[in-house]
Amino acid sequence: MMRVIILGVMTALLAGCQTPEKPIEQAPPPIAAAEEVPEEPINIEPPQPRFIMANIMGLAPATLLNILGEPSLKRREREAEVWLYGNSECRLHLYYYPDDNGDFRLDYAAAVAADPAAENPTVSPNACLNSLVIPEKQLPDLIIPKLDQEPSYPGMGIDPLPDMSGN
Repeated sequence: MMRVIILGVMTALLAGCQTPEKPIEQAPPPIAAAEEVPEEPINIEPPQPRFIMANIMGLAPATLLNILGEPSLKRREREAEVWLYGNSECRLHLYYYPDDNGDFRLDYAAAVAADPAAENPTVSPNACLNSLVIPEKQLPDLIIPKLDQEPSYPGMGIDPLPDMSGN
């Protein structure tokens, strides 16, 4: 009997040492990552050329002097006048021929690479022209004449049309 009591006491002691089983905690559901919205590709458009070949054809030499500055070379050929512009990228030949009134107008333009021995000697005529245009910061300031009197419409900078009702 004693054995039974000792066995009962030992079982009770062992039962007291046993900790209750903790409930299994489930891990919280994973936090849903913010849906990655694919970023729209950034399209950086190159700046549009200030001038293109098609827009300068037919212009007078004086106009092109204002746009491109003084050429590095001017030469006369039979009926034509040829101007050469150049930079480290390209050379631009402008051919002026007289129009019906005898005024010289740009009739033909040719662009070539500055270094014909380069790996890729081709050059875009429009890119060449645009690279030769005088930067705006180097253009002379426009001279705006001062008015002797204030305009009739202050703040608007204009004078009214003259009264022509008596004519």
